[in-house]
Amino acid sequence: MTLAESLAGFGYWRSDRARRYTFWSPELYRMLGIPVGTEPTPALFRAHYHPDDLDKIDFALNEAERTGLLPPTRVRWIRPDGRLIHVESVAQREGPSELVGIIRDITEEVEAERALIAARDQARAAERTKAEMLEVMSHEIRTPMHGVLSAIEQLRRDPGDAQRQTLLANLGQGASTVMSVVDDMLDYTRVEAGRVVIESINFDLKSVVRTTVDLFNGTAAAKGLGLDAHGLEGDPTILKGDPARLQQLLSNLIGNAIKFTEAGSVSIGLSPTRSDDNADYWMIIVRDSGQGMGQEALGRIFSRTEQVDTARLRMQGRTGLGLAISQQLAEAMGGSIAVSSDPGKGTTFSVELPFKRADADAVHAAAQEEPTGPMRILLAEDNPINRRLVAGLLTREGHQVLAVEDGRKALAAVAAQPFDLILMDMQMPELDGLAATRSIRALDPPASNTPILAISADSAAERRRVYFDAGIDSFLPKPIVSGQLLEMIAKMRRKSPGQTEAGGDSFDRERLNLLVENAGYEDAAVLTKMLLFDVSDRPQRIAAAVRGQAWELAAAEAEALRSLLDSFGTFSLSRLLAAIGRQCTRHECPPALLDELFDQAKALSVLLHAEFGSVSGPIGLAIDNVVETDFTRSTR
Repeated sequence: MTLAESLAGFGYWRSDRARRYTFWSPELYRMLGIPVGTEPTPALFRAHYHPDDLDKIDFALNEAERTGLLPPTRVRWIRPDGRLIHVESVAQREGPSELVGIIRDITEEVEAERALIAARDQARAAERTKAEMLEVMSHEIRTPMHGVLSAIEQLRRDPGDAQRQTLLANLGQGASTVMSVVDDMLDYTRVEAGRVVIESINFDLKSVVRTTVDLFNGTAAAKGLGLDAHGLEGDPTILKGDPARLQQLLSNLIGNAIKFTEAGSVSIGLSPTRSDDNADYWMIIVRDSGQGMGQEALGRIFSRTEQVDTARLRMQGRTGLGLAISQQLAEAMGGSIAVSSDPGKGTTFSVELPFKRADADAVHAAAQEEPTGPMRILLAEDNPINRRLVAGLLTREGHQVLAVEDGRKALAAVAAQPFDLILMDMQMPELDGLAATRSIRALDPPASNTPILAISADSAAERRRVYFDAGIDSFLPKPIVSGQLLEMIAKMRRKSPGQTEAGGDSFDRERLNLLVENAGYEDAAVLTKMLLFDVSDRPQRIAAAVRGQAWELAAAEAEALRSLLDSFGTFSLSRLLAAIGRQCTRHECPPALLDELFDQAKALSVLLHAEFGSVSGPIGLAIDNVVETDFTRSTR
């Protein structure tokens, strides 16, 4: 019986009130944690049942005496070792005064039920949150869209030049507002899904903070606010981290501070806090003299739907997601964010972030390898303030800059004279950056080969993919960080068109980041393994199809590999595969092309293994965790 009890997970008991006799089975002693042989007295029961369940026990026993049946009763039992378990008792009368029953340990069942209830409540809360978010987004998008539609309707009436310019400005403002709402949503969902790649590149921390603050000078001045920065003096502070995400985080905090401060000032401070073996920690403090908030509001300020004042946020043209995004970005970078505030006394946000130390030797070596001398740069930017700031920055660096305000003038300039680089804003009047890029790529060489760096506030992964498909070489999100811009220009300069043609191979981390944001770490890792496998395998299949004169199959294999390569950068093998595909459509393919195919594939395989081997962080771990034997089997 003892073995059966143990396997079934219950113990049995027998009680005779008239004879004042109680019996416990050995399994019941074990279950309840009481030494075998201990007399099971009423005092023992009351000492170990949870105090809040004693009334329930008394009621159940009285009902059992009265009716002869103890229905299933759940109570908590505190074992002598301090562990609390949940038990269920059931019994029935045998004879005038005797009860026989069983007690079952249901702790796992209760915990599972609680987990299910918590999951249900969480799902319901998520549904409520989703509905609230959709309601807020609907309002945020509909409000500017009414202005956009109204401006379009008035433009159809062919107004005068002065009114037309006002209406076009309204259209631009409305479209910009809608895009900011969409960007907030996309940023939040990407960070929440863990699909934001945190870069680790060398950058000047003080320069990033200084440039970000400078971007808000005009906004602060328009409200009559002071905007000060402290801790940015002295030599550059070169560290390793993600300057773009840092700027996004700071922009959210500074913009939030300015929007909710009607008088006084906003100050930003930077200071080191501590160091460990792996990183230096820096504190960034954003303090304003605005309205402030109470403790209850502070507890909800980083929630994506629990804004302090939803009506006020909407009046200010905000979705309320900026602070939630900032918190997630800080955590994604390994740091933390905190807030303190008092009503009427302003608010202070404190962000502590770790940054790895830059390798001085590597930085020096990279600087030595960089080409020297000025570049001829075409800047296409419709915003006059941004145009002046960027042109001034590049001129101070010794470059020759031609600045134009729309895509048509950019196209005309490229057709008329050579440039080493084009900085192309993607949202411009007359001809936007997307159309201008496509038109430039349609020109004759060498104009069509000019490197193009896209600049846009619309940094959504979907839009960046459209930009790359149009022919851009790299992308930089707005607002622009001067250090990041100069580093990007230097990087693009090192792989000029002539060098690209000769070397042919340019692995692009930005495209890997896009894959992560679109597909997640695991799927992106599978694609990288697929690329490594296919670079070695598909040339064999192409050659076999050519030898068998299966021309359509050979062309399809070449196009499949070329498409996969284009997801990761610009490679000479891609151009060769395109040529092989064209040859196969004519039912021919010279042996020399196949020999070149194997040579280039072998060289590219070495480069890609080195590139993927140097990828760090979650995507690097995901790549390492892809089981190649399972992967190769699944791709057949």
